[in-house]
Amino acid sequence: MPKLTNELIEQIVAAGVERTVFDSATPGFGFRLTAKGKAIWIARARAGTNRAKISLGTYPEKKLSAARAEAHAALRDIRDGKDPRAEKAIRRAALVAGQITVAELAERWLNEYVRPKLKPRTIADYERLVEDRINPRLGAMPVAQVSKSDVISFHASMANTPRRANYTVATFRALMTFAEDVGLRPPLSNPARKVKMYRQGQRERFLSEEEIGKAADAIAAAEDEGKIGKHAAAGLRLALFTGARSGEICAALWSHVDWQRKQIRLPDSKSNEPRTIHLSDAAIEILKDLDRVGPYIVAGAIKGEPYKNLSRAWIIARAYGGLHDVRLHDLRHSYASLAAGRGVSLQMIGKLLGHKVPATTQRYAHLARDAVAAVNDELGAAMSAAISSRKGAKP
Repeated sequence: MPKLTNELIEQIVAAGVERTVFDSATPGFGFRLTAKGKAIWIARARAGTNRAKISLGTYPEKKLSAARAEAHAALRDIRDGKDPRAEKAIRRAALVAGQITVAELAERWLNEYVRPKLKPRTIADYERLVEDRINPRLGAMPVAQVSKSDVISFHASMANTPRRANYTVATFRALMTFAEDVGLRPPLSNPARKVKMYRQGQRERFLSEEEIGKAADAIAAAEDEGKIGKHAAAGLRLALFTGARSGEICAALWSHVDWQRKQIRLPDSKSNEPRTIHLSDAAIEILKDLDRVGPYIVAGAIKGEPYKNLSRAWIIARAYGGLHDVRLHDLRHSYASLAAGRGVSLQMIGKLLGHKVPATTQRYAHLARDAVAAVNDELGAAMSAAISSRKGAKP
């Protein structure tokens, strides 16, 4: 049973053969192409001994995201013993009264605000949250009827992943702000405002020098066994040797490399400013050993496109070094901690990492203090040795 995607739907319609496919991501939700070529969204579920089936509309008039959201509501009605057709009529009456659903608003928000104005990584995050989290729970609700109580319940349903829950509600808050901006909710009526978030401990993991060696060996082992490709391995090594963000590494083009100055000059970055990634001799060797198969340094499986997900490649590689608790972003922290431990100033570390705000670099202040203390001890020992070496002086 496949997951229904826009690509799969288009393939089924293009084939023109009668077929019914149910969604692996939303059990009971399906797509049917009739013998006459009519494309219909359907939902079916069992409540006790009774089995109910309902049509949710036709394709392409109704998009996949809206149909999936409506399916969640219909399936919930069936399993609760309600008449899904009657409940659908109630929801349709609300729509006739001028209230669009959250799913429909989300599609408009993505098209009019997110995709034209935000960065690719953020766009992908928001699209995933809308499809996987927001629409299944709230998508069928009229925008004007979403209450703070609904958002609190939604937040509570994700309690086992507090960080993701907080991020999802923050995204939903942005969606409801858009609803206010376009006149679909009154000003200052955002139901996600002041929802108390889960506590999140600041999770930072710094690799020791021995663990950095293990990370390098793990990447090599995963590449040697064919678990990750050569470009993925190069991307992970660049993360290790430069402290660059995974998004920056994947966005880098060969044309961005300045071989003479030993740097990659990105025209854009997370801080919305140009970003320079400085390359050590080891990082230069990584680039020289890499085949150029397209415009991107870390090439993806599709010709001409970048590698999509270095985090997934790291999850595979880290297992070879027993570094199961180390995230890809921790390689960036470790690069900075290594610099701080060698007495590099916080200002210089900020420049190496591309921090726009100096306060962001302050997380490494305690490491810099440790380095200062170590240097102080060395100077004290040298001073004592110099004094004691004087002939006849007391130690």
